[in-house]
Amino acid sequence: MTAVIRSLLSARIASVLAALLLLAAGVAPAIAQSSDDANTQVAAIGVEALIGDSVSNPSDARYSDVAEAIQRFRNRDQLSARTFLERAVQKNPKLPPVGVMLAKLQLLSGNAAAVRPALEQAVQEDSAGDPEPYLLLAEEALAGQRTIEADALFDKAVQLINDYSANAKRKRQFEIRAYRGRAIIGERRKDWEQAESDLRKWIEQDPDEASAQQRLGQVLFQYQTDEKDRQGFEAFTKAKQLNKELPSPYVSAALMYSRNGKTARAMEAFEKAFRESGTDQTTLIAYAQALVKANQLDKAESVLKKARDVAPDADSVWLLSGVAARMAGDSKAAEQYLMKALSLSPSNRDILNQLALTLLESGDEGAKARALQFAQLNQQLNQNNPDINVTLAWVLYQNGDARNATTALRQGLQGGALSPDGSFLLAKVLLERDDKTNAKRLLESALKSDQGIFVERKEAEQILSTL
Repeated sequence: MTAVIRSLLSARIASVLAALLLLAAGVAPAIAQSSDDANTQVAAIGVEALIGDSVSNPSDARYSDVAEAIQRFRNRDQLSARTFLERAVQKNPKLPPVGVMLAKLQLLSGNAAAVRPALEQAVQEDSAGDPEPYLLLAEEALAGQRTIEADALFDKAVQLINDYSANAKRKRQFEIRAYRGRAIIGERRKDWEQAESDLRKWIEQDPDEASAQQRLGQVLFQYQTDEKDRQGFEAFTKAKQLNKELPSPYVSAALMYSRNGKTARAMEAFEKAFRESGTDQTTLIAYAQALVKANQLDKAESVLKKARDVAPDADSVWLLSGVAARMAGDSKAAEQYLMKALSLSPSNRDILNQLALTLLESGDEGAKARALQFAQLNQQLNQNNPDINVTLAWVLYQNGDARNATTALRQGLQGGALSPDGSFLLAKVLLERDDKTNAKRLLESALKSDQGIFVERKEAEQILSTL
């Protein structure tokens, strides 16, 4: 990995952690648009972002020294910033240690490279018993996919939190952050008992946090027992009560049943959701998607018709309608639906991909050339996506351009794992080259997969039966 890439990743992780800090302080984070916005980020740092998780009224005049320290930091005078922070802590001992606040200023300003040295200095100087340096480092490790390091740091933070008594508000925020982080680690490792335990501890400190309840429901369903499923549904219900924007509890349960391979139970839950909230956009889309995946296309179309009435501006509704029509063999309707989806989301790779394949299959005059235009545009927008490159290769083959098809195919094979439909198209390309052995392996693998909707499942089964 080059130094440039490392720098970009560090900046991205820093922005994520800065957003977490703002949320912990009760501030809605502003998302920087590019690296040129660093100065804007510095200018946007306020007292609430820095100490809002520690005091009840950060805008109070008592914290004017903090405001002055931030101003000095904006002016790149870190020595004066430290002086004013030291004065603020002397007046208000409940504030975070000076070293921690300086590190958070670096983080909030997007200066990722300076955060770790600032935290190391903070621990050496005035923050050895403070949990926050370890929490910040743990969150950075977690965002960087360094799970072992994050696990050790969160454990160290929890040890310090248990003994921490300097500020009740800070302690509560520490507990929320620590147990949220440890729950994520439990989920990554599929250690459902750890994840459940930490989520419940998070909820003890923050019972009105809908996302914690939603995640608890997902973890409980992973046990795959009737009792845990019941508890999981209760958690989904509580999450929905706290946040009306979340899916119906029946939809959440259905998705978990589907993930666990319990198709019949998933459909029962979807049907209950449809009866309970049949005009809800999320319910309609999720139910229709499940029906399309199960190849219940007539029923799916009736649900999608309602979805198109309820959510005419949702590109996902028209994309799914196009996929369902394509699977039903109605290329005219599929093209109409997909063109509508494209008008709502002109650069959506899935829409462009489905549109190219639909046109290729339509048989209309000039359709192959149009299919190639869409496939080429999609590849230009998604050059390293394996499915998009394989689609382009297949469309090129159908347009008689074997040389460029081979180039696209080579690029597709270098891009990573293919979806079932991508594997199906690759198998068809291999059959064009009379490579039946590898084509058969691809089709067998694709048909075993339960990853999303396999549009070409029926044809894949038919071709495999001939090999």
